[in-house]
Amino acid sequence: MELRASLAVLLAATAARADYMDHFVVREDVGLHKAPYLGDAELLLIPVEVAGHPPLDMPAIRDFFSEGAPGGFVQYFRTASLGRYSPKVTIAPAVQFDSCPLPLQSFPDCAVRRGDLAAFSAGMDMIRQVVRSLELSGFDFSRLDVNGRRGGPDRFADGVMILSNTPFGGIAFPFAYYNRGDNLAGGEGGPLVVDGVKISHVAISGRGDVYVMVHEFGHLIGLTDLYDESRKYEGLHFSVMGAWGYGPKIPLPDAETRFRLRWANVHQVSGSERVAIPPVESSGVVWRLGTGDEYFLIENRGPGGLFDQDLTCRGLAVYHVDRRVKLNGEEGRFQDRVLDCVNCDPWHPYIRIVQADGKFDLQKGGWPECEEDLFREGDQLLPDSSGAPLSESHQVQSTNWYSGEGSLFALRDVHLRRDGSVEVSFQGPAVDQCGDPLCAEGPGCQPVTCKARGCQSGPGEVALLAAAATALAARRRQRFLKSASAASKRARCCCCAPAPPSPIWKNSQKFAASLSVGTSANGSLHSFAAERSK
Repeated sequence: MELRASLAVLLAATAARADYMDHFVVREDVGLHKAPYLGDAELLLIPVEVAGHPPLDMPAIRDFFSEGAPGGFVQYFRTASLGRYSPKVTIAPAVQFDSCPLPLQSFPDCAVRRGDLAAFSAGMDMIRQVVRSLELSGFDFSRLDVNGRRGGPDRFADGVMILSNTPFGGIAFPFAYYNRGDNLAGGEGGPLVVDGVKISHVAISGRGDVYVMVHEFGHLIGLTDLYDESRKYEGLHFSVMGAWGYGPKIPLPDAETRFRLRWANVHQVSGSERVAIPPVESSGVVWRLGTGDEYFLIENRGPGGLFDQDLTCRGLAVYHVDRRVKLNGEEGRFQDRVLDCVNCDPWHPYIRIVQADGKFDLQKGGWPECEEDLFREGDQLLPDSSGAPLSESHQVQSTNWYSGEGSLFALRDVHLRRDGSVEVSFQGPAVDQCGDPLCAEGPGCQPVTCKARGCQSGPGEVALLAAAATALAARRRQRFLKSASAASKRARCCCCAPAPPSPIWKNSQKFAASLSVGTSANGSLHSFAAERSK
């Protein structure tokens, strides 16, 4: 209670603006509250060594942050972004302290615990000392400003990281929000100003942990923690911002994170389609079922590349996303998201992995099992006819919205191909594929399938499998034949305008019923688990 009360005082101090950890509720604050996430970027890593603690392994650190290091920092962000974000890291001369720069009576052994409010003031003094020391050594901070919201210099540093050899917990710190003291340029408050460049936020990792730094830097480009701070379960897996071992096997970002950062080639499901989804690490392909604030995202994840090496098999990762969960654009609210995080509710988080086996092991604190949780050969995801909301007392994997209302989507007949792609059949309502853009302009704002922008090919191009679609339609009820044929014709025409909705979409009750798993001999519905076990 005292912690929450202290935070309330801190958070009430300023007017509402966006902060750096809102998972892009807004993107207009790149610079003051976020680092750029598209284009080239000049980042700074400042090593900090305190006497009496194990020295930093500088050769290993230089290697990890070098441009050519396989599995390193630069290669990670280039791979995850499809090359749309390309950072270059300058490693500054190490800043040396003869003793801990934090008050030892409050921080024995120079250790800082996560969430320790007493570290705010002392931590800011340390950051100020580190930057001042580097400035006095002659380092030119002006080189750190090559990118901003509009792709050019904006007088804000593209990104600053501090890697300490002390037990300093990993954190991304919004310095400018809390600073009430010296700004190093003759003024007080706000960002530090060095060589005309402003430093508003800093990513920090202790014990020389470069893998934690990858996660912490994710905050600087606007991303929220996706693990569960409340410890009810682990939170989101398959994500660098979620639950993983924070070791050499770095996971790629989840589909929602790619989507929000415009690092994905997004396709919008409209009608019935049979598609082949290539591996996301090389294609960036993400399929979206639904529009607005609640939807499903599907991507092809698996081993074989520099990252995602914890995955032991390949299949479709399916995510249920609800952007109404605790996300907002108010400055300073990042502390609320630490105390009451967006993925703290196992049964209704911001981003949830839909597990193919239907057992909800992840909601109960389990760790992913690739063969059970990814959608693989023959798997499907269908509506739940009960209309009951997903909850601990109603554990049914389905394409229903969290309210229990049917979404009218289905995912069927998954097939793994030898080339690493995964075939799947999607069914859903016809939608305007250009009607829900992510942003106003630039790469990734519109789905690849948006017809208004003309034909777009490349790694995200839809692969229509006509023979498979015909076989699928033959197994469906007679009334779907006309709809499947129409969808097949539409998909062949990359640049034609969407056809008007078929009469089948006008009767949502009949459509929802037709998507049900099927009926047994006595007319009862098969369960999801029973259908999978066949």
